[in-house]
Amino acid sequence: MTTVYAAGAGVSATGTAGKKTGAMQELGKDVFLQLMVTQIKYQDPLNPQDNGAFVAQMAQFTSLEQMQNLNETVGKLLEAQTSMYAGAPALLGRQVEVFGELGLRVGKVDAIEFDLGKPKLIVNGIKYGMESLQKVFGGDE
Repeated sequence: MTTVYAAGAGVSATGTAGKKTGAMQELGKDVFLQLMVTQIKYQDPLNPQDNGAFVAQMAQFTSLEQMQNLNETVGKLLEAQTSMYAGAPALLGRQVEVFGELGLRVGKVDAIEFDLGKPKLIVNGIKYGMESLQKVFGGDE
């Protein structure tokens, strides 16, 4: 558990995911579709591909497309969550409104404590998760 205090140094977290290249590059839906079209184009006209096999390939193509869309959405969600967590130290010393077990409270963020990688705001000696944050006041309110 890491604690960052208003008088101390700031903490920043960055994460980068490397892209695969060369032989490790993943086949996308465009490549899959090109392979399927090429297969149909060069098949033996006297002995065409079985309809069941063609339907199975189309189902695989649809599944691949849906999985890629899901991966993209999850990536965007993780990016949004990471940016929210990385912005927590900027709240040090700021006046905030938080909602917790004691109801709606207003106070100054005295410290940020990272518990299992998630920031907790310390407001008036009480820990609040970032999801409890309701409002950040501007200036010296």
